Amino acid sequence: RGLLLTEPADVHRVPADGEPAPPEGYRVPNELPIHREVLRARPDVLAVVHVHPPHTVAADLAGLPLRPVVGAYDIPAMRMALDGVPVYPRAVLVTRAELGREVAAALGDRPVAILRGHGIVATGDSVQQAVVRALSVESLATMTLRSAVGPTLPAPVPPEDIAELPDLGGGFNDTLVWNSHVAALEHAGLGLRPDTP
Repeated sequence: RGLLLTEPADVHRVPADGEPAPPEGYRVPNELPIHREVLRARPDVLAVVHVHPPHTVAADLAGLPLRPVVGAYDIPAMRMALDGVPVYPRAVLVTRAELGREVAAALGDRPVAILRGHGIVATGDSVQQAVVRALSVESLATMTLRSAVGPTLPAPVPPEDIAELPDLGGGFNDTLVWNSHVAALEHAGLGLRPDTP
């Protein structure tokens, strides 16, 4: 049905092991191995999101690494960039377990990885956290692309400025950011139904 037409009733649980039996009229996503293999490799992860953010894909294809070029603008994005956003180098559909294991290996212990010429995989303690991380990486990629039009690439945030920024850690309110994005969708007439968590 497509993402904009997806409703809560369209979301189904799929077992981590064995073949899922989706309800009539549905089929399991082709790239389920991304989710399965990341969850198997990372017991600390409770949610995996795979999306195709255009600015992130374009920045990677242009050879523009995601560096910590923003500070207070998006602290979680800066922290992810400081740690490095790994890149899975193959531009394939991840339809087999061995490819899913390759993606999980590329991701390592990081929260997000870029899939070259394809998209990203983002992880989190919740769907909201994984989505917010994906949005932060796309925001950073957008800034990277926009600032790369000049004769030089933007300089990273200086270490003394980074030291001044708080380590948001568990204090970062993913739910607040999630609700802000949901409100923006609702304002645009694309919002979630009131009964959607």
